[in-house]
Amino acid sequence: MAKFYDQQVLSQQARYLEEKAGLFLQFSEQNMDELETLVDQHPLDPGERLTGLDAKGNILFDTYEPQLQGQRSDRPEIKAILKNQQLGRSLRPSETLQKELLYIAIPFKQDKELVGILRIAETTESFWPESIQMKRAIFLVYFILCSLFTFALFKIIRQRNHPIETILPVLKRMIKEPSHAETIISNSSQWNELYQSVNQLSEGVSQRYQTYQATEKQFYFLLEELTIGVFSLDEDHRITFMNQAMKEQIAYYQELPEKAAFEAIISEAELIQMVYQLSESLPFIHQEIITTHQKKRLDISLSYFNETQQILGVSYDFTRIHQLEKMQKDFVGNVSHELKTPITSLIGFTETLLDGAKDDPETLTTFLQIMQKEAYRLEKLTQEIIQLSKGDQVTYTTESINVYQFFQQLIAGYQKVIDDKQITVDIQGPKEVDFETKMALFYPLCKNLIENALYYSLANGKVLIHFTLEQGLHFTIQDFGIGISPEDIERIYERFYRVDKARTRNTGGSGIGLSIVKDSVEQLNGSIQLDSHLGVGTTFTVYLPFLP
Repeated sequence: MAKFYDQQVLSQQARYLEEKAGLFLQFSEQNMDELETLVDQHPLDPGERLTGLDAKGNILFDTYEPQLQGQRSDRPEIKAILKNQQLGRSLRPSETLQKELLYIAIPFKQDKELVGILRIAETTESFWPESIQMKRAIFLVYFILCSLFTFALFKIIRQRNHPIETILPVLKRMIKEPSHAETIISNSSQWNELYQSVNQLSEGVSQRYQTYQATEKQFYFLLEELTIGVFSLDEDHRITFMNQAMKEQIAYYQELPEKAAFEAIISEAELIQMVYQLSESLPFIHQEIITTHQKKRLDISLSYFNETQQILGVSYDFTRIHQLEKMQKDFVGNVSHELKTPITSLIGFTETLLDGAKDDPETLTTFLQIMQKEAYRLEKLTQEIIQLSKGDQVTYTTESINVYQFFQQLIAGYQKVIDDKQITVDIQGPKEVDFETKMALFYPLCKNLIENALYYSLANGKVLIHFTLEQGLHFTIQDFGIGISPEDIERIYERFYRVDKARTRNTGGSGIGLSIVKDSVEQLNGSIQLDSHLGVGTTFTVYLPFLP
């Protein structure tokens, strides 16, 4: 820009000198002698120099140094005229003045022939300072105008960008915290509609996000409360969710790490193999597995989603159902057997009597006693089954009993068994202790435990009954008989399950006595523990709280 301005100043000064030289030529009527006289009569301005030259570039006169002689045809401005140009121009230092001068040369022509050259020069000192000041003034004005323009432009842009500057932070906060509604308050009527729209958008996003959070919370709460195991894996087979039921099924009771690899949580080899079998070509697998540690039977379904490459697993624990199915089969088999035995005996002895045995009084009496025993056995079995079927539907009355005397009376009912096997029964506990309980439940509970202890004791054995009254009734019934194996302990309370089927049939047991014991304890809000070892004996420990 500065260079352009300098060029314009030089061009303007050159035109000025050219016009001035033309005036000198015009007033001298193209006569070199008249020109020299004219210059003497009209002195030049300070800093200007006028030189006359002939057609070959020789100096004829010079206003700065009248005695100056010599050839100037090698000067740029003179060369231009000698080359038949109408104007010669040059900016260079003067060898004579030792200053920088602007030289302008114009031709003298007569009949279109060059007869002389007029050169006018001016030192740059005479016009550069003013030019520099003018340039500074122009640049100052230009700077001021540019500043004003920039400020106005900035204000316009800022005014136009003000909605963006206002809305952008709100949108960022909406993305970062969608649950919080943001509100823009502005007095600008120009952008009021836009701000109101953003406020409505923010409020809508907040409400939808809160609804989504509530729905998600309810969904996860529902999954946590399901008895069906549910878990999900991301595309890298890392666990993103696992409900409590699934943790219990795979025996994992710790806090689930965030984005943990499923192999670190799930140790079941069959389940791991199922996960790795899933792919786009095999998006669904259903299989039943048995867990390694707890021996649970799980019905597992795995689904692979191609869109997200995630895996959803659903696991149903049907261990109890399997046990119930087995118990049902055992129940049907045992009940059929238990009912068949006395019925077959009754039918057989009845037919024998009808065939003529009734005529023998001794045989008749023996057979009738056996039939009576089998009928009592059938009646007892029927009553026990009826009692089990009633469950919690019956309302029982409460009675206050002397515990010591109660156990004595129960033992007295089995005196024949005690005498036959020479068993010693020892009752330990305070003799003057009364306990209020539901006799309809308490009686079969104690009766079945004492009966089992006597029947499964060895000859010349011992049965120990010990009780205390401390925040409820605590009593133990211990025998030193055949004991129970660990495998049988797990199923000892199942209906019609018998540890020794041959011995039970010989003693007349039905296989549901301990089931009645457990049900009675539960209905009395108590607890029962079993400690037994083969060949050592069995101890049942019962706790019954005071009735409310």
